[in-house]
Amino acid sequence: MPNFARRSLLACGLSLIAVAGASHAQTLPPTIKLVVPYPPGGSVDTLARLIAQPLQEQLKTTVVVDNKPGAGGRISASQLKRSPADGSVILIAPNALTTIQSLVYAGQLDYKVTDDFIPLSRLTSFPISLAVPATSSFKTAPQLVAAMKGAKEANYGTSGAGGLAHFAGLEFGKATGIEWTHVAYKGGAPLITDLIGGHLPVAIDTLVDQIEYQRAGKLRVLGIFSDKRYSLAPDVPTLAEQGIKVPTAEGWFGAFLPAKTPAAVVTQLDQAMAKAIANPDVKEKLNKLVLQTAYLNSADFTRLQAAELQQWAPVVRDSGFKPD
Repeated sequence: MPNFARRSLLACGLSLIAVAGASHAQTLPPTIKLVVPYPPGGSVDTLARLIAQPLQEQLKTTVVVDNKPGAGGRISASQLKRSPADGSVILIAPNALTTIQSLVYAGQLDYKVTDDFIPLSRLTSFPISLAVPATSSFKTAPQLVAAMKGAKEANYGTSGAGGLAHFAGLEFGKATGIEWTHVAYKGGAPLITDLIGGHLPVAIDTLVDQIEYQRAGKLRVLGIFSDKRYSLAPDVPTLAEQGIKVPTAEGWFGAFLPAKTPAAVVTQLDQAMAKAIANPDVKEKLNKLVLQTAYLNSADFTRLQAAELQQWAPVVRDSGFKPD
């Protein structure tokens, strides 16, 4: 082939590569909103604000946090369905919203997580735990089970009805033969207050919300609903290692996109999320909040959510629980 022909082909190839590169760089909008379905100050909000700057640096676009609370997060989830499918809106949410509430409110929502959302990336995870007051005579979970089995009045509290902890408690009762009553509090603060004060025998909540009170000597975490110990609290045993076989109950925070977002945009944002959550500064600050970084890519995250929906659907159904 003559040299001029080779040069022409090479120039053509380089032009095509340049065009493709320019096209790829233009797939994202100039501003991306990380929508937090709760007020500022909570764990989800903190996570969103920690990853916003690393995402902005990687994606070369403006990334802002947009708090849109209401209806336990369902308002933001509903709005995600109607958002542009171009990567401009990313919902940062826990499985309390996308898994549990989608089951509890089945038939009452104008969205369906499996049809209207794309799980983009799981970012963090944390276990559900069972705790008693520091003054309790129960030192282990089996001791608690032995005392409560057959008791006339046995109960446990959680930070709200229809949440993951509520149903984890039902599964604990089923696994151990305890017939206990769920006591729903209006938030984690009053739950902890009553537990520490000895007005409640057992509380089930996230380890994130209980561990600092244990370290302060105000309560005792008897175990977590996990198959292995939590890396950020390795001194807390699992229920399984104490001989109590209960289903895993794990909370997580993840990122979601509207359905029909182009695959190239999903891949680009997923890769950016992976780098953001691996940022040493982000990881250090999350670990201080007892939040473990636990990235899963979009495909694995999608499989996880499907498995969780399958796991909890019969539990929610059989509980007979109906939201007010």
